[in-house]
Amino acid sequence: MDARTTGAHRDPAAGAEMTTPNRKEISRARAAIRRARRTGVALAVSLTVSGALAAWMLIQTLSGSSVQSVPRAGERIDASFAGLRDTRGAALDEHALATRYRLVTFGFTTCPNVCPLTLMGIHQALDELGPDAARILPVFVSVDPQRDTPRALSVYVEAFDARIVALTGPPRAVERVAQQYRFFFDRRTLDAKSGSYVVEHSAFVLLVDPQQRIRVAIPSTAAPAEIAARIVRAVREGVSVQT
Repeated sequence: MDARTTGAHRDPAAGAEMTTPNRKEISRARAAIRRARRTGVALAVSLTVSGALAAWMLIQTLSGSSVQSVPRAGERIDASFAGLRDTRGAALDEHALATRYRLVTFGFTTCPNVCPLTLMGIHQALDELGPDAARILPVFVSVDPQRDTPRALSVYVEAFDARIVALTGPPRAVERVAQQYRFFFDRRTLDAKSGSYVVEHSAFVLLVDPQQRIRVAIPSTAAPAEIAARIVRAVREGVSVQT
């Protein structure tokens, strides 16, 4: 059977079978988007199971692109957010974060499928962790600073979970931090006359420990419940978990 009939696909990093988002998870994501829309942020989102699967297929077929590259658990990285600011214009206190895990993903507020489902997974993980969630700093870094204003980012992430910190900054700073976290993104012009463009980006969530080692890298194409389960397991076990 293929993924269209079974509702499953393969994680390209490890060959592990993963479930696609179910109707309940899609409905919850839609509800979050509706809350954001009511506060005045226009989010062009069409969340369907087939749409989420189509997004995954697009990511996997981008020839020659590092979008497909998922970091390996145990790898040490520079986990700073230098040059980025939160929605209030403040920089993160890196010293204060020295004892916390960083749960990081990159995206943008008009991302049609993957970003909303990823943030749903992060929200579920934080809820399931209970008091242990205080050990984690969940971060959403915008790769579209031109359109993602502080107001838009604030409303967007709060529609999923107020604990998620949204960051952005000058394009060069965003590019540098994305490279540190092994994320790829590319802005492609759709129409030069109108200036319309689309942003393609890696689709995974990184859990980085206080020693700046990747604990787990989870493809965002997993269902939100699976993203949450893998984050919770990695935090509670405190050991590297391979994707």
